[in-house]
Amino acid sequence: MRALVTGGHGFIGSHLCARLVAAGHEVRVLARPDSDLGALAGLPVRVFPGDLRRPLALAEALAGTHWVFHLAGALAGLRESDLMAVNRDGTLRLLEACQTWGGDLRRFLLVSSLAAAGPSPGGPEPRPDDAEPRPLTWYGRSKLAAEDAVRASGLPFALLRPPVVFGAGDRATLPLFRLARRGLVAIPGGPPRWYSLISAPDLAEGLLRAAEAPAAAGETLPLVHPEPLSGEALGCLLARAFGRPGRTLRVPPPLLALAGRSADALSRLQGRPRIFSRQKVAEMLAPAWVASPAKAQRLLGWTAPTPHDRAVALALAGYRRHGWL
Repeated sequence: MRALVTGGHGFIGSHLCARLVAAGHEVRVLARPDSDLGALAGLPVRVFPGDLRRPLALAEALAGTHWVFHLAGALAGLRESDLMAVNRDGTLRLLEACQTWGGDLRRFLLVSSLAAAGPSPGGPEPRPDDAEPRPLTWYGRSKLAAEDAVRASGLPFALLRPPVVFGAGDRATLPLFRLARRGLVAIPGGPPRWYSLISAPDLAEGLLRAAEAPAAAGETLPLVHPEPLSGEALGCLLARAFGRPGRTLRVPPPLLALAGRSADALSRLQGRPRIFSRQKVAEMLAPAWVASPAKAQRLLGWTAPTPHDRAVALALAGYRRHGWL
């Protein structure tokens, strides 16, 4: 099969490209001319220069393509419209291009997020799959808007919602590893908060299964590890990977809120959004972000197989190879 991956040079995208190549598929990557392609080094992928703001650049990339994996997007913005412009409108432009030039398209796979559904009520119990989406943040609302665009497109599709993703090459969770190296487990104060997780290689396998499985057509699927963890348990797991017991530091929510407001003020001053913001604090203070693996198990015949301690060890080894730790 021939697959086009937007965002293929990024953290999750590069793991997906590696898995597709290993499975014998032909892989195309859409990337801006100034993109850092280091994560794809050594992989036999064909890179098409262009971006979603220029739909005509997609014509050649889509010719003969069977699967489109849409991963490209924005995680942060100075305002909600910034995220909508990338995550919703970029998806709309890609869908329009698929309708025009994707005559061989068999499935459009949008890599969305649990943020599109909203948080779970609390504790390790998952959010019901059929619960009405209640996104908490700009990012979540922009991802839900992208999902709505895919559903309305008339194209064959599957919508995939990963949770927190970690693994070799990920900069987003790197600060947690750096704290753990010092034996620190920093979590918001208050009741325990629980999270679904998945390692990047396991997620890449789940995405491939969603492309292949007939039963995934038209479905919205959380792709999560079957074992959720509390924030404290996750931090202690990371600390143990460094041979440390883990010392818990509970950060008062008002202090987190103040830090978020300060980060927003600095972002506005510099004209550059940051991942840490009031939006991120809202996610951190939510009761839980837990989804059920049951639907993916039923429709894809797939369960994320890697135990958390093994996945953490592999991520840590990857950080060390990069010289980041």
